[in-house]
Amino acid sequence: SPTMSTRSLWGQLPPTEGIRTPTQVLKEQATALADMTSGVLQGEVSVSHGGGDFALGLYIVVPALDNYRYQVARAVHTLDMYPVTVTPGWDWNPKAKVVCTDEGEFEQALGTILSSEKVQHVIASLLAQSRAM
Repeated sequence: SPTMSTRSLWGQLPPTEGIRTPTQVLKEQATALADMTSGVLQGEVSVSHGGGDFALGLYIVVPALDNYRYQVARAVHTLDMYPVTVTPGWDWNPKAKVVCTDEGEFEQALGTILSSEKVQHVIASLLAQSRAM
Protein backbone atom coordinates (compact mmCIF):
# COMPACT_ATOMS: atom_id res chain seq x y z
CA SER A 1 0.00 0.00 0.00
CA PRO A 2 1.19 3.58 -0.62
CA THR A 3 1.29 4.38 3.11
CA MET A 4 4.01 1.77 3.67
CA SER A 5 6.36 3.43 1.17
CA THR A 6 5.65 7.05 2.12
CA ARG A 7 8.28 8.53 4.40
CA SER A 8 7.16 11.57 6.41
CA LEU A 9 9.30 14.66 6.00
CA TRP A 10 7.36 16.56 8.66
CA GLY A 11 9.76 15.78 11.47
CA GLN A 12 8.60 15.36 15.04
CA LEU A 13 5.38 17.38 15.40
CA PRO A 14 5.43 19.73 18.43
CA PRO A 15 3.20 19.01 21.45
CA THR A 16 0.11 21.21 21.67
CA GLU A 17 -1.19 20.27 25.13
CA GLY A 18 -1.50 23.21 27.47
CA ILE A 19 -1.78 25.81 24.71
CA ARG A 20 -5.02 27.74 25.07
CA THR A 21 -5.88 29.64 21.93
CA PRO A 22 -7.63 33.03 22.05
CA THR A 23 -10.68 31.27 20.56
CA GLN A 24 -10.76 28.79 23.47
CA VAL A 25 -10.50 31.61 26.01
CA LEU A 26 -13.50 33.34 24.39
CA LYS A 27 -15.49 30.08 24.18
CA GLU A 28 -14.92 29.47 27.90
CA GLN A 29 -16.41 32.89 28.64
CA ALA A 30 -19.35 32.18 26.31
CA THR A 31 -20.05 29.02 28.33
CA ALA A 32 -19.63 30.89 31.63
CA LEU A 33 -22.29 33.44 30.60
CA ALA A 34 -24.79 30.69 29.74
CA ASP A 35 -24.05 28.97 33.08
CA MET A 36 -24.42 32.19 35.08
CA THR A 37 -27.76 33.09 33.46
CA SER A 38 -29.15 29.53 33.28
CA GLY A 39 -29.14 29.78 29.50
CA VAL A 40 -31.27 32.95 29.32
CA LEU A 41 -28.24 34.61 27.75
CA GLN A 42 -25.95 32.54 25.56
CA GLY A 43 -22.43 33.29 24.47
CA GLU A 44 -21.29 32.80 20.90
CA VAL A 45 -17.86 33.05 19.32
CA SER A 46 -17.36 33.82 15.64
CA VAL A 47 -14.10 33.16 13.83
CA SER A 48 -13.24 34.54 10.42
CA HIS A 49 -9.94 34.89 8.65
CA GLY A 50 -8.79 37.10 5.85
CA GLY A 51 -5.43 38.45 4.87
CA GLY A 52 -3.68 35.99 7.15
CA ASP A 53 -5.31 37.32 10.32
CA PHE A 54 -7.90 35.62 12.51
CA ALA A 55 -10.77 37.86 13.60
CA LEU A 56 -12.73 36.65 16.61
CA GLY A 57 -15.98 38.01 17.99
CA LEU A 58 -17.65 37.31 21.33
CA TYR A 59 -21.40 37.87 21.28
CA ILE A 60 -24.23 37.73 23.78
CA VAL A 61 -27.13 35.92 22.13
CA VAL A 62 -30.65 36.14 23.56
CA PRO A 63 -32.89 33.22 22.50
CA ALA A 64 -36.04 34.83 23.98
CA LEU A 65 -35.52 37.94 21.82
CA ASP A 66 -35.35 36.18 18.44
CA ASN A 67 -31.66 35.43 18.98
CA TYR A 68 -30.75 39.10 19.30
CA ARG A 69 -26.95 39.39 19.20
CA TYR A 70 -24.76 41.94 20.91
CA GLN A 71 -21.03 42.05 20.21
CA VAL A 72 -19.13 42.31 23.47
CA ALA A 73 -15.54 41.96 22.29
CA ARG A 74 -13.38 41.60 19.22
CA ALA A 75 -9.95 40.02 19.06
CA VAL A 76 -7.52 39.83 16.16
CA HIS A 77 -4.39 37.72 15.92
CA THR A 78 -2.05 36.25 13.33
CA LEU A 79 -1.25 32.58 12.87
CA ASP A 80 1.01 32.92 15.93
CA MET A 81 -2.03 33.50 18.23
CA TYR A 82 -0.14 36.00 20.36
CA PRO A 83 0.06 38.93 20.41
CA VAL A 84 -3.71 39.32 20.20
CA THR A 85 -5.38 42.73 19.89
CA VAL A 86 -8.59 43.13 21.91
CA THR A 87 -11.26 45.79 21.42
CA PRO A 88 -14.65 46.27 23.07
CA GLY A 89 -17.30 45.16 20.59
CA TRP A 90 -19.06 48.53 20.63
CA ASP A 91 -15.98 50.76 20.40
CA TRP A 92 -14.11 51.14 17.12
CA ASN A 93 -11.90 53.87 18.57
CA PRO A 94 -8.23 52.85 18.05
CA LYS A 95 -7.54 54.11 21.58
CA ALA A 96 -9.72 51.29 22.93
CA LYS A 97 -7.37 48.63 21.53
CA VAL A 98 -5.27 46.57 23.93
CA VAL A 99 -2.39 44.49 22.58
CA CYS A 100 -1.85 41.36 24.69
CA THR A 101 1.41 39.46 24.42
CA ASP A 102 0.18 36.28 26.15
CA GLU A 103 -2.81 34.40 27.51
CA GLY A 104 -2.64 36.10 30.92
CA GLU A 105 -2.74 39.60 29.42
CA PHE A 106 -5.54 38.53 27.08
CA GLU A 107 -7.66 37.27 29.99
CA GLN A 108 -6.99 40.48 31.90
CA ALA A 109 -8.02 42.72 28.97
CA LEU A 110 -11.09 40.57 28.31
CA GLY A 111 -12.06 40.67 31.99
CA THR A 112 -11.89 44.46 31.95
CA ILE A 113 -14.38 44.51 29.07
CA LEU A 114 -16.71 41.79 30.40
CA SER A 115 -16.96 43.26 33.90
CA SER A 116 -17.25 46.85 32.64
CA GLU A 117 -20.20 49.04 33.59
CA LYS A 118 -21.25 49.09 29.93
CA VAL A 119 -21.47 45.29 29.60
CA GLN A 120 -23.12 44.90 33.02
CA HIS A 121 -25.78 47.41 31.90
CA VAL A 122 -26.33 45.53 28.62
CA ILE A 123 -26.66 42.20 30.49
CA ALA A 124 -29.16 43.66 32.99
CA SER A 125 -31.23 45.10 30.15
CA LEU A 126 -31.21 41.86 28.14
CA LEU A 127 -32.12 39.75 31.19
CA ALA A 128 -35.03 42.08 32.02
CA GLN A 129 -36.30 42.01 28.44
CA SER A 130 -36.00 38.22 28.31
CA ARG A 131 -38.09 37.89 31.48
CA ALA A 132 -40.73 40.13 29.95
CA MET A 133 -41.17 37.79 26.99
